[in-house]
Amino acid sequence: MLRIGVAFLAGHVLVHLLPALPAVWPWLAIVAILLAAALWLRSVVAVAVLIGVSLAWFHATQRLAEDLPQALEGIDLVVVGDIASLPDATATDVQFELAVLEGPAGVPPKLRLAWYDGAQRPLPGERWRFVVRLKRRNGFANPGGFDYEAQLLHQGIGATGYVRSDDRNRRLLPAQTAYAVLRVRGWLAERIGAAVGNEPMLGILQGLAVGETQAMSVEQWRVFAATGTTHLMAISGLHITMIATLAAWLGGRIVHWPGAQQLRLTAIHGQVACGGLAAMIYSILAGLSVPTQRTLAMLCIAFAARAVRREIGIGWIMGAALVAVLLVDPFAPLAVGTWLSFGAVGVILLATAGRRGREGTIGNFARVQIAVTLGLLPVVAAAFGSISLVSPIANALAVPLFTLIIVPMVLVGAFLAALWLPSGAVVLKCVAYLLRFMWPGLEWFATWPLALWHLPQIPLPAHVAMLFGALLLVLPGIFPMRLAATVLCLPALLWRPESLRPGEFDLTLLDVGQGLAAVVRTRSRVLVFDTGPAFRSGRDTGELVVLPYLRSQGVRTIDTLVVSHGDLDHQGGMESTAKGLPVRRWLAGPSVAARGRIIEICVRGQQWIWDGVRFEVLHPAAGVSGSDNESSCVLRIAGPGGSALLTGDIQREGEEAIVSAGLAQTDVVVAPHHGSRTSSTPALVEATDPSWVLFAAGYRNRWGFPKEDVVERWRENGAQTLATPQSGAISLVVGAAGIAAPGEFRRDHPRYWRTRAPGLP
Repeated sequence: MLRIGVAFLAGHVLVHLLPALPAVWPWLAIVAILLAAALWLRSVVAVAVLIGVSLAWFHATQRLAEDLPQALEGIDLVVVGDIASLPDATATDVQFELAVLEGPAGVPPKLRLAWYDGAQRPLPGERWRFVVRLKRRNGFANPGGFDYEAQLLHQGIGATGYVRSDDRNRRLLPAQTAYAVLRVRGWLAERIGAAVGNEPMLGILQGLAVGETQAMSVEQWRVFAATGTTHLMAISGLHITMIATLAAWLGGRIVHWPGAQQLRLTAIHGQVACGGLAAMIYSILAGLSVPTQRTLAMLCIAFAARAVRREIGIGWIMGAALVAVLLVDPFAPLAVGTWLSFGAVGVILLATAGRRGREGTIGNFARVQIAVTLGLLPVVAAAFGSISLVSPIANALAVPLFTLIIVPMVLVGAFLAALWLPSGAVVLKCVAYLLRFMWPGLEWFATWPLALWHLPQIPLPAHVAMLFGALLLVLPGIFPMRLAATVLCLPALLWRPESLRPGEFDLTLLDVGQGLAAVVRTRSRVLVFDTGPAFRSGRDTGELVVLPYLRSQGVRTIDTLVVSHGDLDHQGGMESTAKGLPVRRWLAGPSVAARGRIIEICVRGQQWIWDGVRFEVLHPAAGVSGSDNESSCVLRIAGPGGSALLTGDIQREGEEAIVSAGLAQTDVVVAPHHGSRTSSTPALVEATDPSWVLFAAGYRNRWGFPKEDVVERWRENGAQTLATPQSGAISLVVGAAGIAAPGEFRRDHPRYWRTRAPGLP
């Protein structure tokens, strides 16, 4: 059964790797022919692969058909639907998912909405009418970045948007019975909040009880990630198995009670009924994430086998659970939790094969911890681009504490809080105190040098070699095999991107939405020009885009960080970027606050040379005054094979200043002010006479950047144009022979679910 499960998964993965979904009839014909051949050859594995391919293709086609049509983007729409998630409320807005019941033809069945000025807070299960503006599924597209569009596809969300300020927004019906479980989850989370009050560990308590982690801070997630203990917050095998085991133990004794003996039930019946029911209830309350589904499926199969007194192997159970999860959620392979959850079980099976009884409890626990850390290295490296070197030690201390003390106490406290708040408050406050006591230890581990080892993007052959090496490391074996396994892992762990030659430079314009962030790399130096916007949620593109990109390129230090001016869409990610990587030199426009740092102000005439590439500040002049935009830093980079111009948000006055100062012809220009009509004057266009013009703008931004006439002005002068909404991150290498063809992330890394904005006007 394990082979069938893996083959079924492989079929799904093949579809999710496609750049585009094939047409219906050719696809059906090919699959039918291959399926007939597999049946004729009596290959169960091949049949499982083809069934997996067919089901994945069918569901993917159906989900894409539900996407929002372009004609409905950016216009007011009236929709009626049920609140289908626990609302995430902040000081400025509330975000939630809406299951659409009524609306214009083409509106997807599920939306993710933000309500910025709502006087009321929607509750789970309530039916509302909203006036909304929507846009198609879209996210940042950058090397090393998180694929938000894949997450939306997995969650079945066909469009995102916001609620308009309108008198027609109103609650139509109270919470519907179909959302009773969601309401109970929300109610329990609120009871836990009421029990502990303004407690820093509230998010952890709610997460362990009902899988609700909205109250967790960014710093708490960072500590868990740096110590490799994030899995402790995922309600999965550890928590559910413990609950099911306890319930099964109680069930085995309940059947011996005098009242229960009349039912003539055996201890096995009691164990199976109580254990299975407890696992199911807790899994549903936890939100049924993929790891939770995996655990529930495996437990149900194991309980069913015990009920009929059949012995089945753990491999058979795992394979059946894999098939069950994929039947319920065909998009599960897009979630990293699928690979971590099933991968961890597989690694444990390999590591403990043939070793039962050879070691004590502590020895087995240590072996499993080390095996899981090593065995999941390829998955963790591929998903997160980093490896926690302190994970084995941190887990050795945290896992027993969470398993034996914290999780049981949280569940008891939540149960008591549901019955009588003061009793639950006593238990939950004790758990919170225990968490506060242990938290400095985790923080200390997170501050160790190289606690989190960031890896550059690894070539596929090296990644495959590391996968085989990791499997060999966890298998029981002798020294030569482990030595070979280590050798297989080394290329991936030691790999570094190819360096540029002296005189060459790489300019990458990152996709940060409506903002600007660019990276210039020479052979041995790195310059970051602006860091993109910050958001209401407290996160920013320094954390979400700039740092992941730099780390994917193997960058360890930023030699110069330039913040062109003080607008939030340019400096919003400054603090996160500086916190994530050391910055040797700061250079900023006059409007940027120093914030306790030694920041050198941009002044025309500053220049330096890195690896044969000249950097020169063209604007502002010393003592210049004017608007924030007009005082933007302007930087020109020039090598033997070409040049580039980074312009910030300068407008007509700033452009006239640099042109009158003798601006030279430039091959690549990042258009000023995102392609606004206040910039890109004919004088600048003629003076630079570029081959390429790049626009940094947000998908369907409210200002309509870049403006059609601005784009046309550059094109009429002979320039080719690219923009981040259509291309994602754009990269150009200026070499000795000139400018290579630009790289476009969305074009070069296509996936069938990725949305490309309509072409430039």
